Amino acid sequence: MIEDLSRLLDREELSEIFRNFSDLTGLNVSLRDLSGQDIVSFFRDEGDCICKMIGNCEMCLENIRFGANKAAELGEPYIFICGCGLVMCASAVVLEDALIGAVFCGPAMLWDADDYALAELRNNTSRTALTDSDRQRIAQNTPQFSCEQITSASRILFRLVNYMCRSRNDVLLQRQKIMSQQATISVLLAESKQLAPSRQGFYSQENEKRLLNSVRLGDRQAATKILNSILTDIFLYSGGKLSAIQAKLFELSGFLFRTASEAGAPEDELIKIAQEAQRILDSGLSFEDLCYQTSRILEKYSDAIYKSGPRIAGIRYLRAASTYLLEHFTQDISLASVAEAIGISASYLSHLFKSGLSVTFTEYLAGIRVDFAKQLLQNGEAPVSDIARRVGYEDVNYFIRIFKKTIGLTPKQYRQLTGANSGTVGQKYLMKGKFV
Repeated sequence: MIEDLSRLLDREELSEIFRNFSDLTGLNVSLRDLSGQDIVSFFRDEGDCICKMIGNCEMCLENIRFGANKAAELGEPYIFICGCGLVMCASAVVLEDALIGAVFCGPAMLWDADDYALAELRNNTSRTALTDSDRQRIAQNTPQFSCEQITSASRILFRLVNYMCRSRNDVLLQRQKIMSQQATISVLLAESKQLAPSRQGFYSQENEKRLLNSVRLGDRQAATKILNSILTDIFLYSGGKLSAIQAKLFELSGFLFRTASEAGAPEDELIKIAQEAQRILDSGLSFEDLCYQTSRILEKYSDAIYKSGPRIAGIRYLRAASTYLLEHFTQDISLASVAEAIGISASYLSHLFKSGLSVTFTEYLAGIRVDFAKQLLQNGEAPVSDIARRVGYEDVNYFIRIFKKTIGLTPKQYRQLTGANSGTVGQKYLMKGKFV
């Protein structure tokens, strides 16, 4: 838990926030993990603070755990009376929907430090080592708040902490996405580096067509996979020159804008996405930053199309056909069988693929099968003939022809280049956006 809290919240920044909050309100503040351990705190006068004088007794730790869980359950600050009879407030700290700690402020009193308050404090702390003199100092130095004041103070702290959590969590998620994407691209670099000298452009027109078709269908997962392949091609063809990479990625964002516009996505939303896409041209970006930024743009265009309901004729049938193919491509499948499964004629389905996606049914199915075959070649030692059957081809020679036509390598060559025993060839070609 301490490691999670350290990743999520900056200690130095949090200490400064706690100090400023305490100066403003007069309340002590501490960040605690779920065991009750103090991670970061600011106490105005530790010698007169009951939390410091008693220490982490079991009663206090139980209150801390209860307050943290209750705050997480409510989704807002939880104000409660602690075991000593004083007012505390808990704000939950959440990472990836999991409670990992809480920020506490207090103690405070909602009443005057009169004889009755002292009697209550004496009764609640009778099993501690506190003396009457200690209790007198505690009562005199514990800040007094109205209900409205303690509520306002707790909400200020709640918003500050949650803003920090969201900001840091977004950064962590972005780093995870970048690392995952770069690992994928490293493998693709190993696969593609031998093809780069013979390539006639930054990336194949076939990949561009598949990418735009995935965007038209609102299929973010497929589009992201194809985009990684295109990013790899652009990196290789550009020789790692960032200005050339930026130019091609900005051009690609223009294609995505046009595709989304033709598919009927709202113009005002497209303009916002296009404005964000201009960040691709910012100076000082690394290759990793450019990849991540382009992926975000792609996701937003795909989502805009999907939510708006594209204008492509028969889009629901194309989506149904795409889903059916992904679930059954390993079987003996045909245009007629897919058409029957989704409830339209074979001729109409063929027309939809050509008019809506500019590919034939056979080409679309081959793309799915080859993608799966590539995974099997990378991760195992099965014979090519077995892999051909597993992806739906009984004729191994036909499978080899389709595979080579699609990616420019035979299955055997692809396995030698990217299989489990090939090493991390791609890794040395990618380091901070440059060849090394």
